[in-house]
Amino acid sequence: MLSCVLKNDRYEIRIPALTYGAADFERHDNDENYFKFLDRYVELGGWCIDTARVYCDWLEDGHNASEGVVGRWLESRNCRGNVVIATKGGHPAMGSKKSRLSREELTKDLNESLECLKTDYIDIYFLHRDDTDVPVEEIMPVLNDFYENGKIHFIGVSNWTTERIEAANRFALDHGMEPIRISQINYSLAHASTDILGDETLVCMDMKEYGWYKRHNFPVMAFSPQAKGFFAKFAKGDSANNLPEGQYATTANLAKLAKVKEISKKTGMTPAVVPLGYLNSQPFFVSSVFAVTKMWQLEEDMCAQDLKYDAKTIAFMENML
Repeated sequence: MLSCVLKNDRYEIRIPALTYGAADFERHDNDENYFKFLDRYVELGGWCIDTARVYCDWLEDGHNASEGVVGRWLESRNCRGNVVIATKGGHPAMGSKKSRLSREELTKDLNESLECLKTDYIDIYFLHRDDTDVPVEEIMPVLNDFYENGKIHFIGVSNWTTERIEAANRFALDHGMEPIRISQINYSLAHASTDILGDETLVCMDMKEYGWYKRHNFPVMAFSPQAKGFFAKFAKGDSANNLPEGQYATTANLAKLAKVKEISKKTGMTPAVVPLGYLNSQPFFVSSVFAVTKMWQLEEDMCAQDLKYDAKTIAFMENML
């Protein structure tokens, strides 16, 4: 599988092109089914799992569900040393926009994640949301302390602009601290924006962000890499099913869909897989955080783990040819 190495003075890990997203592990009583998905992902060559402290808090009985499943699976399979675990903290409470980036709140989130995941360290620890009113000078010392005491091995941020990442890393490096080394962002062949998605706390890839990642060769973990099923569902003609009205179905994205369908027909790769190959082909490393509800979807998506396209095909997909 295509991969990228993250390395600092203490640790080194390898991140695959396809990361299993565990946001849909919603039940505390469904381990047997969830374990099958994780087992199959590893059997097919995967080794990175992404979860978060806040995942499933939106459900009545969902608190701790996602991290809990992953932790029980790690313990059951005795495989902690063979997989990369990424989790996220610092998300505002459900229904609130109040920032949760204080030392006390982040420490609480991290310790609860460690307990749920049944581990004494997190490979990549992401701040789930940003608050630009909180100076990076307050945030980075907290994360550096987590790193220094061995509870986290690499620092990441999710839904931070590159401007904030650059400011945080400038401060960290000026003060001998561990910098941010990876970013999670909404990124897909389909164009998205906070207006389209209806969430102003998200950060979506655009030309400005893209230019920074390319210039700095900075690794990305892309969430919603398949545009929440846009390409797969619209290609099958069932666009009305399970897609929020208006999301992604713009004129530009429908034109990209036509290109994806053409490539799918020529190559035999499904419309769900082609966008994963697109992200694999970027000039900086991208790990697509994909999620599935059916085993055949997992097996289909894993066909993209070594898939790359040439520059001409990428230009074609981007409606430049």
